Formats: sequence, structure tokens, C-alpha cells
Amino acid sequence: MGDFDTIEFVQLFLLLTAGILMLLNIWLYFNGEEDDTISHVLKSWAFDRYFFITFAWGVLGGHFFLGVKESILGTSLWLPPLLVVVIMALLYYLGVRYRDRWTIQPKHQFALLISGFLFGHFFWSQRLLEELLKVAP
Repeated sequence: MGDFDTIEFVQLFLLLTAGILMLLNIWLYFNGEEDDTISHVLKSWAFDRYFFITFAWGVLGGHFFLGVKESILGTSLWLPPLLVVVIMALLYYLGVRYRDRWTIQPKHQFALLISGFLFGHFFWSQRLLEELLKVAP
């Protein structure tokens, strides 16, 4: 793959991406428009039809920052990400299809965040990756 698979490249890419997002958010805050920052837009989407975003943040938190060494699903590399995609597609469908019938409240957002966190922790842990790579063919 060349120079793109080194730790230094990944770190540089992540720092540049985070820096660009922070600068964009600061620029949007001071541009004179009301409620157009990245944070506000994501919050309004999450409380409207795209409430799967909250679940996704929970999954990422459990995946990256905590985790178990043995998954409940065994030694599958592809099953946990596939389940994340299926669950988020289902949440997206529910949000688009039934958004007029219910209102997402903070307690629902909290439940989505915690359930995503638990999924990322127990089913799709980053700490599990080194163990799975030893087992994987």
C-alpha cells in the first residue's frame, strides 16, 4: 500500500481532519448566521429523523475507548460492522418512516447512546482486533 498505511500518515490524517473540522466550526460560529455550526446541525438532525446518529456516536465511543478482549459474537471480523450497518439502517428507516408519529426526547437519545456504547464495547471492541487477527486466516 505504500506510505499510506503507516502510523505517522494515519496520525497526520486524523490531526488534519480534526483541525479542519474545528476551524470550520469556529468560522461557522462567527459568520453571523444563527444555529449553523456543525454541532447544532448534528443535534437538530439527531432530534429529527436521523436519530441513528446518537447510536453511531455510542458505538464509536464503546469501540474506540473501552472494550473487551473476547466478543460475544466470537471471532468474526465482518459480523459486528455488518450488524452496526443493519441496526443504523433500521433506525434510519424508522426515523424517516415514522417521524411524524413520535418525537425523539432526551431520554430516547440517552437510551440510543448507551445502547450504542454497549454494542461497541461488547460486540465490536477495538481491543478485540489484535486477538482476532491472530485467529483470522
